[in-house]
Amino acid sequence: MHFIQLAFVAFLAIVFATYWGLGLVAGRRARVLQNVLLVVASCVFYGWVHPWFLLLLGFSALLDYSMGRLLEARPDRRRLWVGLSLAGNLGMLGVFKYFDFFVRNVGQALESLGVQANLPTLGLLLPVGISFYTFQTLSYTLDVAKGRLAPRRNLLDYLVFVSFFSQLVAGPIERASQLLPQVERERRFDLDLVLSGLSLALWGAVKKVCLADTIAPYVDEVFMTRDPAFAMVMAAGFGFGVQFLADFSGYTDIARGSARMLGFELTENFRNPYVAVTTPEFWRRWHITLSSWVGDYVYTPLLRSGKPGPARTIFAMMTTFLVIGLWHGAAWNFVAVGLYNGLWMVAYTFAVPLIPRRIKEIRVLLAPAWLFHTLVVLHPTGLMFRETSLPRVWQHLTAPWFVATKEQLVSAAIVMSLAVFGGLTMNAADLVQWKLLPRLRRSPWFLPVQTTFWAGCVVVLFLFARDVSEDFLYFQF
Repeated sequence: MHFIQLAFVAFLAIVFATYWGLGLVAGRRARVLQNVLLVVASCVFYGWVHPWFLLLLGFSALLDYSMGRLLEARPDRRRLWVGLSLAGNLGMLGVFKYFDFFVRNVGQALESLGVQANLPTLGLLLPVGISFYTFQTLSYTLDVAKGRLAPRRNLLDYLVFVSFFSQLVAGPIERASQLLPQVERERRFDLDLVLSGLSLALWGAVKKVCLADTIAPYVDEVFMTRDPAFAMVMAAGFGFGVQFLADFSGYTDIARGSARMLGFELTENFRNPYVAVTTPEFWRRWHITLSSWVGDYVYTPLLRSGKPGPARTIFAMMTTFLVIGLWHGAAWNFVAVGLYNGLWMVAYTFAVPLIPRRIKEIRVLLAPAWLFHTLVVLHPTGLMFRETSLPRVWQHLTAPWFVATKEQLVSAAIVMSLAVFGGLTMNAADLVQWKLLPRLRRSPWFLPVQTTFWAGCVVVLFLFARDVSEDFLYFQF
């Protein structure tokens, strides 16, 4: 089950009605019964297609719950408990996500040395969301070990934090310090929050169905072409960037909207990332919860583990971005994504402070800075995400710039037009959200505008709906 299926609409409606119904009739026991409902609903949601996925989720959850209790009971064995958490969570990730990649590459290396190797692979199905919930549970143990968080004794509340269906499969990656207090307190029905959540979820569905899934076939067609012209690759790269943002931010909006309807506020995961003019700024705006996670648990410990200086900073940055790349998948193109962005992160981090302040304040220079970053950093990054073959990426980037037939130029123009339309639509929506909505909420026109917006969303969803919908892109990570 995923967010753009009618089954999920029915599922959410049932959970919503039961959840707030318990709040009305259960009195003091309402919060406990609501949390029981959330755990059961989350198990149904996650185990809808593959019930055995629940075993892995349960293992990760109980492992870190136990390590938290042991850290409280036996703090003198802190390193052991943290080591067990790391071994359990990263070991599970290693088996299901990275084992076959490692074995295949070892086999290829041996064969290149003349050693015949028929190393067996596991061929396991990658459980959806495993990269998200293992990081979430692992951060709980690490925060308890560092004294940032008190270990929880209430297993039910902890299970809601780990398994909450709204953000279980593709984030946001919530910290226990942010989500657990919301789980542990009473939730009261708030009509304004419900309506706000409904608006956010509907807009997320529009971004996924009407923008991402509309652009996707055109982008796919270009990348399936044997020798696409450079103009086609450029257009498809921009198209994929818009598709990727609409798809993932659409998922996040539905997650945050449905959670808000149930009385929870999840972390914002995107902040208009494509306006960034530097790589550090981009990663502060894109997949914010992952960036902050690796910043706190990978970059900062590495930075503090040795003698301060440029060499230590560069090492910490490159390692952190290698982790980001590999987190997305066990393939060389993701390694390349991490290393390429790491190099630009280093370059911008050390170069920007050298620019005189009076130069930085010249606003007209922001446009060429943005264009450079978009073309030189983001576009190749998108190609490496989309293409699993690095030689194929190199073929795209080194194709002749001005060689194209009329048909190829028309194809490029169509894809670019869709990309521009999708990008402008999302930017316009961001401006409405940040500039217009705060004023409109105080106006008597707010409710008519809100209901008109809902009606418009439903109409376009009906018009753009397909018999077979595309999975969210981040499900593969």
